[in-house]
Amino acid sequence: MWAYNVNAQQIIEKNVGSKIKQVRVFLTQAEVNNEAQVSIGAGTSTLVFEELPAKLQQQSLQVNAKGAITIMAVKHRINYLKSQAKTEKIKKLEQDLEALQDALNSLQVQKKIYQEEEAMILANKQVGGDQTGVSAQKLKEIADFYRQRLGEINQKVLELNKQLKQNQEKEQQTRKQIYEENAQANKPSSEVLVTVKADAPVTANFEISYIVPDAGWQPIYDIRTKDTKNPAQLMYRANVYQNTGLDWNNVQISLSSGNPSVGGNKPELAVWYVSQFVAATYGYSNMRSAESRKERSVAQTAITGSSVDVDDIKLEEKPSETIADFTKVQENTLATEFEIALPYTIPSDGRPQLVDVQKFDMTTIYSYGSAPKLDRDAFLTARLVDWEKYNLVSGKANVYFEGAFVGETYLNARNTKDTLVVSLGRDKKVIIEREQIKDLTTKKRLSSHIKEEFGFEIRIRNTKKEKIVIRLEDQIPISNNSKIEVELLEATGAKADPITGKLTWKIEVNPSETKTLKLRYSIRYPKDMQVTY
Repeated sequence: MWAYNVNAQQIIEKNVGSKIKQVRVFLTQAEVNNEAQVSIGAGTSTLVFEELPAKLQQQSLQVNAKGAITIMAVKHRINYLKSQAKTEKIKKLEQDLEALQDALNSLQVQKKIYQEEEAMILANKQVGGDQTGVSAQKLKEIADFYRQRLGEINQKVLELNKQLKQNQEKEQQTRKQIYEENAQANKPSSEVLVTVKADAPVTANFEISYIVPDAGWQPIYDIRTKDTKNPAQLMYRANVYQNTGLDWNNVQISLSSGNPSVGGNKPELAVWYVSQFVAATYGYSNMRSAESRKERSVAQTAITGSSVDVDDIKLEEKPSETIADFTKVQENTLATEFEIALPYTIPSDGRPQLVDVQKFDMTTIYSYGSAPKLDRDAFLTARLVDWEKYNLVSGKANVYFEGAFVGETYLNARNTKDTLVVSLGRDKKVIIEREQIKDLTTKKRLSSHIKEEFGFEIRIRNTKKEKIVIRLEDQIPISNNSKIEVELLEATGAKADPITGKLTWKIEVNPSETKTLKLRYSIRYPKDMQVTY
């Protein structure tokens, strides 16, 4: 505690801690709500709500209170000096470092003992006296001792050096990690100074809300289809991340598709002039003009102050909000908000945390499609009807069919159609063959023309246990020369597009049934012309 003089009155600063209770996460920002209960004495005092995010957006700061007090002023400042308390991670790393240092000291002692033993052996190498020799047997025994013991010592020293190197590397890594963690912990923090006046001692409940960057969420979907008899199930999830400097521990989270930094007012068009271009002649006067413009630009740049004053505001009691026990969707004309039922913990490490939002069955229309001229497989698609009522946000979706991962798609929530089409991949249980029929493929030379006829047979076999509807596509060539004539001879049941030449069949195939389609067309051109198709 310390005091300073304002308006000839002694105002006491009281440090106050607060706890994050609720966070509204926007797509690229977050609105954080802190709560604190404070005992306030009679008179005027300043409450310092400390250890708030350093990047707190000052213009978004709001302070509410419940109690018989008057808020005289609200200010914001950055504290660069106060060190944060050691985290559990830092404490654990410091314990690990101490254990490594003890192990290194022990290894150094063992190595020193072996080295001194080696020095002692080498200092006593003299065998026999000056006048007395030594027997061959005794010399052999001494040599064996030197060889064996010195070998053991050198081997032990090698092992100890290896262990020392490994432990030294671990020690360096641990020191670096401690340095990184301390750098994170000792970052500057915000403080909100609230000057209050109370006629009598009172306990007040404070709510502080503010917006911070370095936080957001991205939608991610799982589309799961058990089979074509059941509707597709959509799992709506969110990857929530934050790197605000403070962990969100066991807090209530809501997700909003809005963006508070984007203005809600329509921009107004200014008059747009067109005029004759006049080339500038560059000289000293032009350079000075440019410098003057630059100086004016700098001078006109506003420097945002570091405090906000709210004078003589009397705050009334507010009823507390009830939290639903399920994900609640709140929708307005600008954004959709999802209130998550269970509290979540999101650490300040920038890593995405998966949060479940909603799960629902969607009205689904299944259909098969194939273009056997290009690919003979049948492709299953799911048409998700009335998708817009589910308040989706554009994002990636993982697609599963019959328990297997099919692939990844992108849900475009800005699609103006009322149906989303999702590919469920290839269905190998629908077998399609396209074969050119030789008897129907001919080339005839007429008096002045050549006429070629082509015939194909397309077979669709359904080996599934349920009936399918398949949209099958083929084509005939389109002539861009009046001397070349193309005629469709046979395509029973097909819808023909004369502009593109595309043929489309929509047919039903029962279980274990095989259906056959025939396609015949001719090309007629002058006999002295070469054609390509």
